[in-house]
Amino acid sequence: MKKYYISLILLTIVMVLAAFCTLWFAQGLFQPILPVIPLYFAVVTGLQHYAVVKSFYKDPRTFVKNFLGLTVGTLFLHLILLCTWSFTHIPQARTFILAFCICYIVYLAFETISLVLLVKNKRNE
Repeated sequence: MKKYYISLILLTIVMVLAAFCTLWFAQGLFQPILPVIPLYFAVVTGLQHYAVVKSFYKDPRTFVKNFLGLTVGTLFLHLILLCTWSFTHIPQARTFILAFCICYIVYLAFETISLVLLVKNKRNE
């Protein structure tokens, strides 16, 4: 699990640097919230991964149920945050929604690949 968290931190650093690149290369797009979005996703993804892996090692039969429940729960959390921010900051909503969706896709792919590799390695043991 240590390797996962190191990869997660490296991914987050790259995403934060990409958010700061909008400051230099896309003058009108930078918002102070953009570098915070990857940090939010890193925390949520890290906690979700910890809970799913703990569930997997505890009882592999309930792994799918726990994984789907956590995925749906975090999806609703993301939607609540996305809607709340978008409705309270209407002029900056387009940029925020775009950055949020990009981060969501990147972190979802990272989490899915990590879990697939974990389950595959566990079955090979």
